[in-house]
Formats: sequence, structure tokens, C-alpha cells
Amino acid sequence: MSALLPLLVAMTLPALAQTGPMVGTVKTTEAWFLYRPGAVEKPLRLSVLDADQQIVATSESGSDDANDYVAKFHVTGLQPATAYTYKIDDLSGGTPVPLAGPADGLKFATRVKTGAKGVVTVAIASCANSTSEPVWERIGALHPDQVILGGDTPYVDVADLATSRDKHRAFLETPFMKSLIRGTSAVGTWDDHDFGLNNGNGVNAADRRENTRKAFVEYRAHDQFGTGPEGVFHKVDLGLMEIFLLDPRWWSQTAASPVDPSKKTAFGPEQWTWIQQALEASNAPFKVLAMGEVWEDKKNGENDDLFTYWYERDALYDFIRSKKISGVVLAGGDIHVSRHLIHRQRVGYDLHDFVASPAHTSVIPSLDVTHPDLEWSSQQPRQFMTLTADTRVNPALLTARFHLADGTIQREVTIPYDQLTPKEGEGLGRDLRAYWSFDGDFNNRSVLGSRFDATPVNGAPVVADGGIRGGAVSFSRGQQQYLRIGRQTLDDSPALPERAGRNPLDDNGAGHTYSLWCKPASLPAHGSDDRYFLLESALGGSSAAGYVLSAGFRSASDDASKINLELHTVTLQAAGSASTAQPTPLARGPFACELSRELFTNRWAHVAVTFDSNRLRLYVDGNEVADHEFPAPGPAAETAGLIIGGHRSGTGRNFDGLIDEVALWSRALGQSEIAGIYQGGSPSALPTGVSAADTDGDTLEDWWELLHSLNPADAEDALADADLDSVPAWLERSAGTHPQSNDSVLYDYIRELVSPGSLATPLAFSHPSLGSLSLRISAEHSHDLSNWSELAPSTGIAADVFSGDFIFSVSSPPSAPSFYRFRVNP
Repeated sequence: MSALLPLLVAMTLPALAQTGPMVGTVKTTEAWFLYRPGAVEKPLRLSVLDADQQIVATSESGSDDANDYVAKFHVTGLQPATAYTYKIDDLSGGTPVPLAGPADGLKFATRVKTGAKGVVTVAIASCANSTSEPVWERIGALHPDQVILGGDTPYVDVADLATSRDKHRAFLETPFMKSLIRGTSAVGTWDDHDFGLNNGNGVNAADRRENTRKAFVEYRAHDQFGTGPEGVFHKVDLGLMEIFLLDPRWWSQTAASPVDPSKKTAFGPEQWTWIQQALEASNAPFKVLAMGEVWEDKKNGENDDLFTYWYERDALYDFIRSKKISGVVLAGGDIHVSRHLIHRQRVGYDLHDFVASPAHTSVIPSLDVTHPDLEWSSQQPRQFMTLTADTRVNPALLTARFHLADGTIQREVTIPYDQLTPKEGEGLGRDLRAYWSFDGDFNNRSVLGSRFDATPVNGAPVVADGGIRGGAVSFSRGQQQYLRIGRQTLDDSPALPERAGRNPLDDNGAGHTYSLWCKPASLPAHGSDDRYFLLESALGGSSAAGYVLSAGFRSASDDASKINLELHTVTLQAAGSASTAQPTPLARGPFACELSRELFTNRWAHVAVTFDSNRLRLYVDGNEVADHEFPAPGPAAETAGLIIGGHRSGTGRNFDGLIDEVALWSRALGQSEIAGIYQGGSPSALPTGVSAADTDGDTLEDWWELLHSLNPADAEDALADADLDSVPAWLERSAGTHPQSNDSVLYDYIRELVSPGSLATPLAFSHPSLGSLSLRISAEHSHDLSNWSELAPSTGIAADVFSGDFIFSVSSPPSAPSFYRFRVNP
């Protein structure tokens, strides 16, 4: 930070108006601005200038005292993807008087059209005050296309309008912020402090929200503020990325939820409808759902997070999945620490959840809490993040970077677009979140992969041929053997992202199923207090039990010929009536089911349990043997680490015998599906493959067709050549070129190499099944032009299609001299 101080002192800004100018929402052909010339009413004109400094658009407005002397401007008729400058003139006299212009850094650029190739970067910052100047300086140096003020920008925390206005002006008038917003589009949403009250909602901040909203609207140049009279939600479309700025404050606690009338709303019915319609209509490859709050439980006694309204949060996730909307990520702020969570396969693909906070110097380490989906966190002051969408490459890339004001990049995550597209399994493979077959190893064979591999503890072995189908795990109760998924729970020594453990199921999921085969070597003696757990989950780094999954044997109450297969779970109990109340975990059980010991003696038995928020159903050997209904419904509480063959703490209540074919689903399976797993006592391996939908069967995934303006219900468009480059859509998909843009010069180049003179002859491509074009390109390297060696892709050669060119590049400078040649074979 010391290196920045001289710059802060030395930089002298031009003497401009008190507040602004500020570039707000920018679209492909129009833009919005604000400017406050001081506490004076003036007629003003904003003029947009092209590269030749010719005026191409104007807008006139006045600095009315009813709006705290803030003038708003809206210009139209601009060209997409074009850089402009602008100026503001005072029209009070007969001759316009310049107040600010291009020499003062007044510039902006319109957005590219959706579907175009390019790069766009967004900077997101939240929780800012006067100590955030180095953040604004650093963001300005990065030249992002868009700045998102993500809430608590600024801190208002008052009810009166005059003070709210003062705080907004002061926030926008700091030197580096002032420099940033005059030449970069800046929009935002609010959080609790700019809403007017810590932990504020529509009820406890009812005395101030009208005033804080008026000040917010005056000092933001958005094209939309909520419904008009209420809220502040809106969106910005950058062509390659669309950002949906949500408002979970204005309507929170004021009415019934549109997804569950028995509970309070966060978003309100109008905003809820808008979110769905806007998301479904978006054609941008990447979509950011951004708000001031975080999407998960803050765990600090406050209820201003989307965990409190889990029913609306999860209904939104379910909507994204059901509509097969690709490219969605989450962004939040508020908690004065930065975090990256990944909700595995929650929307048909991994849902990345980014938290960027604080931009000021006040860190709250206690809010860096455990969560089973946490990947990384940072307890540093003056943080912000950038999201960069790059559609010049195939697949398109979204790169998230967490920055410090001193230039340090703390974390960089690059997500290919095809990893943000929905994929599904079929039959019993649908929503299969974990599957351990124990055929020679402890690996998880579901789509979630090695993240959920099992780790044997105290020497629990895999036996090669002793399972119900192939191998199985053998547990010795005497040696307290078990398997751990993720970390052992209640362990506070590892790094925070590992401390909570991991669980394959969705956080607060409405339904799940677990299934396993067991062959006990012994069972609890009748009348004893012994317990033999098949499995149990827990919540590490917390005093909460977290045993959402729990099944084990204990003695029956009276009948010595029976054994009790006892279940437990933990659900969420909705928040109480107070506007600041939080949901709480509620332990359910024990649920007893006394069954004949013969079912579990000298034989393999199949055990399955389903959960649907209303009840637990227990199945043994394909038959339902118990239905445990809850007094009140509720989704699963948070859970994390999973123990197989033991209690949640690992040792002390271990299973004795063989366990095989353990599986978890993120939905409640039906009776026929359970019978299908049991399969008369001779189970088959579960299907683990997933694939993207291809509704019309034309070999083009639905997501790719939607991304490139094709019809996923029309197989004929796979053969279409919309860009008239003689390359049909199916072949452009294979090559990574764009079916709506004539960027396929690669094919002309290859055709001429393979068959000189072929370009003079028209070429018609046919269906991919006919193999109309099949080529192999190889590279060779030499130091003397005599001795050549093949350069394999793994040793330093890569190919890419970039802006219509075919480029080979080596990963590092070779020793000189160095020569390359390429062979193209049909």
C-alpha cells in the first residue's frame, strides 16, 4: 500500500462539477448518464462525439432541485461496439458554455451485439467507503468495460433524505472514483447499509426505504429501477455477458413468497417474474446473478442472506435447471471476506458462487465460515473481482479473478462454456450424485468424480470377489474401520475450505435417496446399547450435528428375533414471524423400524432410504417397510462429511461386515426405481454417464444451437450455411468456428493444401455421417532442416482458431535455430 500513497497525493484532477459526470447503463445503440453541476438549477446538454469529434447524438436535461440538482441524460441512435467521447454544456445563456469534455476523460463505448466474437471484462466491488480509493485506482488501471457497485456502496445507514444524498455525493466525488465513473459504465444494486439499516429489510427499514431509494435513484444512471416506483432491480447486457442485478431488500419480509405462500418473500412477486422472464430470454453466453447479499448462510445471527429464503433461492436454481439455461454464475458481497464456492451440478452443471468483499479496510474474519461447497476464501482488505468473458476461443471462456488493490491476483478460475451447460443422466443415472461400487478401489464413479472418492480409515480393505456385485468393503468393528468422504468431521485443524467436509448432495435439498447393500458379520446383541451404523453424515467445524443421512442397527425394544434399523435426519425449520428471524435446523427421529434379524444374517440385504421433505421412507430388498412422516415439512439442513461404516465421528459405533454398491441421489426415487436397484437380489452397475440434450437429434447440443441462434427443435439447421462460407453448422461445431460468422477461412486453406486448385471448384459439404471432411494435421521440428522429429501436442504445440486465422504456437521460445513444418493428410 505504501507504493500507492505518493500517487494518491500527487494526482491532480481537473476541476469539474461537484458530482459526475457518470456513465451509467450502456447498450448497443443507447446510453444513460448523470451530472450534478452543484446546488444550482441549470439547463444542460450532453453531446456524444465520434472519432472525428463530430456530434452524433445529444440529450438535454435540467438540474432540478427536486432531484438534488442531478440531471439525467439518455442518448440514442449510436452504433454498436463503437468508442465515443462526450461533453456537457451549460445552456443557461444564449451560447452553450462547456463544462466538461473529452479532455477531462469523458468517454464510453457501446456494447457488442449478442453472438459477436470478443472480450468483455466486468469489475465487481462491494462494501466501500473513503478507504477504498486504491481499489478504484486499480480498477481504473485495468480498464474494465463495466463496473458493478455491488452494495454497501456507499454506507448510508440513516433515515433522512438529505443525509442520504450527502453520502451518495461524497462517495462519487472521491478522486479516483470520480475519474473512474466519467469514462467507464458504472451501475449497481444496494445492500443493507445503502438500503439504510444494518440487516435491513422491507419491514424493519420501512421508515427509511423511500428516502434511501430516492437518493439511490438520483445518483445512479440506470435504464431501469425495479418496477419504476419500487425496488432497484435491473440488468446490463454486455453482449457476451448479461448481469442481472437483483434486489433482495425492498420486498423482503413484506409479503408471502410467490413460490411458497406460507413463507415470507425476499424478491417479491414482480421481481420474481422479471428474473425468470429475463433469464429465459437472455441470449448472452454468460449470465451473472448478482446482489449485495450472499447466497448461503452467513451464520452470524442475522437473516439477510438467501439461505433465510432458501425456498426462493432453490426455486430459482430449479428454474435454471428445468429451462436448461446455460452459463449462469452467482455473485454476492456484504460479508467483508471474499469467497469462491461451487455448488456441484446444482443446475445440471457446477454453479459457481463468487463473493467479492470488502473494498474498504474493515475485514470480518468471523464471517469466513465453513460450508461444504467452499473452495477458497480470503480475509484481506481492499478486495474486488473481475469477470472476463472471451468468445474468440472455442469453447468460450469465463475467467474470474480476485484482486487486491496492490495489484495482487489472489485467485484465478477459468471456466469453459461447455462446463456451464446442462447435462443429464438417464434412468437411475439421473441425479446420481455419488456411486461407490468398490470394484477394486474406493473411487466415486458419478459425474462428481474424484472429489468424493472414499478414504479408508484404520485399514478398511476392499475384498475383490466378496461383494453383491464384484468387490466390496470389509469392516471390522473391533478395529473401528470406516470410510471417510471428504474430511473427517469435527476437525478444526485443516484449512477452512476443507474443515466442513464435503457431501455430494445439494445444500438444503428438497429430496434425496441413499442406497447400499450390506452383509453384517454381527449385529447388536439384544438388550445391549450397542449401535452399528451403516452410514452417517455430519457438519464439521460446527457444533451442529448435521446428520441429514443416518442409518444404523440397534437392539429391538422387546422381541429378541428382531433388530431395529433406525433412521435420523435433520431438516430446516422456517424462520419465525419476526422480520429478523432465521431458519433453524430441526433434528428428526429416531425413527425405529424393527425387522427380522434373519433379513441381515448370513445374506446380502439391500437398504434404501428416500427423503422428500415430508417423510423418510425405508426400503429393504425392494419393499417399503416403513414410512416416517414429519410433523411439519422441511428440506434437508446443511450437511457435509459422510462416514460409511460408522457414526459421524468415525469411531465408536462402527459397522461389522461387508458393504457394497453405495449410492446417493439428489432426488427421492420412486418405489419402482428402488425395485429396479434391488433387481431380485442381483443388481447391475448403475449408469453414470451424462450428456447434453439434443432435442432434434442432429448431433448439435441444444445449448450450442441456442448460443448460435439455431433451433434445437429443427434438425435441418445442422446442414444450414447461414454465413455462406460453404461450411454447414454441424462442421462449424466440430471445428470451433461460428455458424453465423464467415470465419471459416481455415477450410479454404486446408482444401488448397490437400488438393491444389480445389478452391476453383465449388464444394458442398454433406451430413457428418458421410465423413465429408477428415484431415490429420501433424507438426515436425528441426534444428538443421535435415533431421526432423514429430512435435506432439503434449510436448509444446497447440492449435487454435482465432478471429478467422489458424495459428500454431509453441509454449516457450525454442533454442535457435529452429524450424517447423506441417503435414496435412486426408
